[in-house]
Amino acid sequence: MPGRARSQMKSLLRSTIWQWMKGTADRLGGCSLQVKLIVAYIGVILIPVVLFSLYTFHQLYENTMQDITVQNQYVLDTELAHIHSNMEIMERTAQLAISDRNVLRYLTEEREISSDELVQFNLNVFPNLQHLLYSNPNVENIRLYTSNPQAHEIWPMIFNESRLPKASWLKTAQLRQGKIWWEMYKGPKSLLLGQSRQESETVQYMALLREIQSTGGRHAGLVETNMRLELFSPRVFGIPQRDRAWQMFILDGDDSSSRNADKPMSSTDIATASSQSDSISIPLSHVHHLFQSQVQGPGGAFDFSYENKPYLGMYRYIEGLDAYLLNVVALDGPLGDLRQKRNAMLLIISMLILFMSVISYTLHAFILKQLHTLRESMKKVEQEGDFQLRIPVYGRGEVAELALYFRSLLSRINGLIAEAVHKQAAAQEAELLALKHQIDSHFLYNTLENLKMMAEIERQYPLSDALTSLGSMMRYNLQWSGSCVALRDEIRHIQHYVAIMNIRHDNQIGLEIHLSSAFMELEMLKMSLQPVVENAIKHGWSALQSPFSITIEACPKQDIIELRIQDNGVGISEERRNAIMAGLARTEMDSHEPGMNGGIGLYNVHRRLSMQYGEEYGIRLDSIPGQSTTVTLILPKRYMMRGADHDDQAVDCG
Repeated sequence: MPGRARSQMKSLLRSTIWQWMKGTADRLGGCSLQVKLIVAYIGVILIPVVLFSLYTFHQLYENTMQDITVQNQYVLDTELAHIHSNMEIMERTAQLAISDRNVLRYLTEEREISSDELVQFNLNVFPNLQHLLYSNPNVENIRLYTSNPQAHEIWPMIFNESRLPKASWLKTAQLRQGKIWWEMYKGPKSLLLGQSRQESETVQYMALLREIQSTGGRHAGLVETNMRLELFSPRVFGIPQRDRAWQMFILDGDDSSSRNADKPMSSTDIATASSQSDSISIPLSHVHHLFQSQVQGPGGAFDFSYENKPYLGMYRYIEGLDAYLLNVVALDGPLGDLRQKRNAMLLIISMLILFMSVISYTLHAFILKQLHTLRESMKKVEQEGDFQLRIPVYGRGEVAELALYFRSLLSRINGLIAEAVHKQAAAQEAELLALKHQIDSHFLYNTLENLKMMAEIERQYPLSDALTSLGSMMRYNLQWSGSCVALRDEIRHIQHYVAIMNIRHDNQIGLEIHLSSAFMELEMLKMSLQPVVENAIKHGWSALQSPFSITIEACPKQDIIELRIQDNGVGISEERRNAIMAGLARTEMDSHEPGMNGGIGLYNVHRRLSMQYGEEYGIRLDSIPGQSTTVTLILPKRYMMRGADHDDQAVDCG
């Protein structure tokens, strides 16, 4: 297939598809769902049809070009074989004409020939030359030109060199030392004077010229075998057929169209004069210029256009002539039929698309009726806030299900609105109740304050301190402003708790706080230390042990802080520790699990830490039986009062 036509077709196809897709996407952006569905439905059918049509026409184009190429290559090769056959005949005829010793002697001996010798030559030798001419009907003439003034002319084969036309190519042919020279020229049909009709009639010949040399290598004359051009190459110089779509040329292989400026008519002139076709009217100068730029090697093909019409050129090298046989094929006819088929197919596809569009629009209008109703109902609810709207439902399809779900949603919204109203009323009632409790708590605070003053008046200072700690604990518990507090507040609350517990246990519980001021602003969950300290006093202190000490310290590690609460109690066994740690890992805690006595408080703290900060935070339990128990709270490094990182003081974490 010609490369330029294929490249132009692909480029045009890509550009057309891209422009169509871009325009379609822009137009569909603001279209309704119905239009989009119609376009999608048509596209699902149109794209395969178009692709199949493009593939079909591409294959048809390929097959058409292949058929044209094969057919015209056969014509070209047939003509080339015919030319080679004629050249071989002319070469063999010329060789046979000068291979007879009697003929060479007659042409080269520079002595006067007697009458008997001339008669014998005419009777015995000359008939062989005539037989050679008559046995090759395509050969027009066998002419022997001699420079020997003693040789007599014998019509129609033996002539004196003076009868040769005065042309520069003759001198070139004479100097080739026996090598063959091919030339196309116009000349008279007869070289004899007195043949007026034949002298005036000029014939186009393809001539073979070869020098005749005498003994010693001296020039003795020329042998010429010629053939009429219409017989030498019928498809180039014969009478053209009016309905053919090709035209043949014989072009010289060198850069010029002729070998000599003095030649009366060049080969390209003869080709122009003898091979005109009604289907192809390309100037020979344009063909020759195009051929010189496209020829590569002994044979090939190229495509070109002239006056917006496509053509295919195929050429073959003619050995011996140093010329090329060129066949120019007009593609407008075959490709025109192909374009007509393509246009008819495009028209059918366009009509099919139009018909499908009408049917699709009607069907989608019926199918999407329920969806339009649902859209209008949603718009009314959004604009008017009418949640009591009853949406009509048609059929049992997906859109009807959407209408049912939307109706159920409206009903649910109405229920939620009513529930929200009830909750608001309940919240107001709870607010009143909290205000009542606040009044009650103030009454308790005032009562504890009065009892503290009475204890100080009676000089019961331990009782006064216990009432102060109890009041502080009550305020800390009842005033719940948020889930997180500073570690300072939790430590103060633990100090009050231990102070109250020391009243009961006769000051046998010691509390040691090893925390720097920076750690005091650490963020903590409220009431997360009291369950740990309470477990330590309740389960870690034995009645036989005195005194009992609880130590609180912090150890920073990268982005976390480990807050450790350690006692010097009886510790726990490894089995019980594992049971408690397994219980902390569960999502729910059963207080009646074997071995879990005392773990519920730890579980609650662990779950609160994990829920607040993440699964990597919580509680770790370590114990040395008979010596100590350590509960470690793993917390993120967050501070309540400062946004920047603190320069924590180094703490010995053990």
